[in-house]
Amino acid sequence: MNRTTVLIVFLVIIGAGVAAAALVSSSGSGSSDTVSVGETIPTTTSATTTPTARTATTSTTTSGQSSSAQVEATVTSYVQAAEEGDATTLCGLQVGTSAGASGAAAAQACASKAAITLTDLPGLSQLKVTDVKVSGDKATAQLLRIGQITLVKVDGSWKVSSFSPARSKRNGGAEAPSGADVGGTAAD
Repeated sequence: MNRTTVLIVFLVIIGAGVAAAALVSSSGSGSSDTVSVGETIPTTTSATTTPTARTATTSTTTSGQSSSAQVEATVTSYVQAAEEGDATTLCGLQVGTSAGASGAAAAQACASKAAITLTDLPGLSQLKVTDVKVSGDKATAQLLRIGQITLVKVDGSWKVSSFSPARSKRNGGAEAPSGADVGGTAAD
């Protein structure tokens, strides 16, 4: 061994000895902070669940998550289910409905019960929730340039109750073109 290795080993041995001496000397003092070699230190762990668009149940029922975050997770899961034609998930995230069939047609039939046209919703990649407002068991989620989704809390979970597309009534129901005001005239 070279001198450097010997020196490192020597310092480790001295450090271990000092630590052992400190442990032994403080164990007789009655301190509750010391741990003898034979004791087991109990540990606790807590699981954290992060909402994702693919886990509607987790994202809408996870305790400890703020109501705004739960609403946003429900909206994301609803939009994803609409995009994928997942009637079971979509109907489960909507007030007063359950899926009797599967597929895109069943998803639209379920959405129609709440007067929602799925083609009015954005795709998941275009979804941007810009504002969530919660008041008791009712909430709204504003979707950037798309519209507003209204939700209600049922048995501890947020459920979609309606969707209002952001369309100008003065513009014949069409989206206002970029650079135009709501009336459809060019912006100054």
